[in-house]
Amino acid sequence: MSKVCVAICNYNHQKFLEESIRSIVNQDYENLDIAVVDDGSKDRNISREISESFKDSRIRYIQIERNTGKWHCLNTAFSTTDAEICTSHDADDVSLPWRISHQLEALKNSNTAHNLCGFHHCWDETQVRNSYFLQKPDVSRIAMPDQVFQNVLFGYRTNGINHYFTGDFETAGVSSFFMKWVWDIGFRFNHPKKCLRILHSEDSDFNCRVTLALKSTSLLLEKPYLYRRNTSTNCEEI
Repeated sequence: MSKVCVAICNYNHQKFLEESIRSIVNQDYENLDIAVVDDGSKDRNISREISESFKDSRIRYIQIERNTGKWHCLNTAFSTTDAEICTSHDADDVSLPWRISHQLEALKNSNTAHNLCGFHHCWDETQVRNSYFLQKPDVSRIAMPDQVFQNVLFGYRTNGINHYFTGDFETAGVSSFFMKWVWDIGFRFNHPKKCLRILHSEDSDFNCRVTLALKSTSLLLEKPYLYRRNTSTNCEEI
């Protein structure tokens, strides 16, 4: 069974961090390397206490002393893992228990190197709670790489679309789920000052470059990711 590294990057989101980690710990796929990376939070000791309270050997805690940005935290987590597959999860969000297993299945069944899934917009805690009860599908639908490539290329070429465009089905940039060799050959989450980003956010930028260069991106056409709106996981030097 392939090991999957899940990077949970936290900056001052201790309020949600325990729930976020628990949603990964409770995945129905168990072979995980869970890297909790604190990006110089003001109450960093609380982040460590929350991480260690799970007493789960799959969790490792990484402390970044000074706030650097989510791009740096992701690179740090993936540079220190022995997992074959990498993904991320925001410290204020929730993954439904079948997210990892179904993305892994989609990645393998489509024979692709990179996969993303959909998400539910959660504007308040009632919507988060209600989404916990969503049932996993018996059979997952998958969008294959040719169509994904065409949509992303259209979005990249179209003025006014500064986001990773996947047509009628909206994906969560943070759900990027990819073979570790993609990172190893040089695809990194880029610093905003280095003029390497082609899109504004670090995850959309990474996904766009990987899709356009490798043409090996599939989509899990399901929504196992709960995205809290009106919160900000990331603070970085722009």
